[in-house]
Amino acid sequence: MPELRISAQKVCDFIEAAREVAGLVPSTAGDRTTTGDDSPLTTIVDNPATDARRAQMREFIAGLNVDEQTDLLALIFVGRGDYDVTQWADAVREAEDRIASRDPDYMIGDAALPEYLGDALNALDIACD
Repeated sequence: MPELRISAQKVCDFIEAAREVAGLVPSTAGDRTTTGDDSPLTTIVDNPATDARRAQMREFIAGLNVDEQTDLLALIFVGRGDYDVTQWADAVREAEDRIASRDPDYMIGDAALPEYLGDALNALDIACD
């Protein structure tokens, strides 16, 4: 089992912040008068109501050391299925490459982020309190 260089509590706190931001993103499910999704696509990036919480999330990521940022991103990769737990070293290598070239904002642009991180922690047999 991989040993994380970021505390589980930090990841759990980040998941809670990500859930809050994801909950502020309007639904794109349509208005039930049509059979398709005709509502405008809105992402976390497009929603001004999330700006303050997103800023806190960016500050959180920026406040992590490089090892912690790397493991957080590797957890995202595992949670979304790019790698499984047995491929942890590969996920960490890819995360290291990406961390070097981007700012913290790129990690928080996906509304499924809380699920990715939760799934990754579950795969590592780690539970948030």
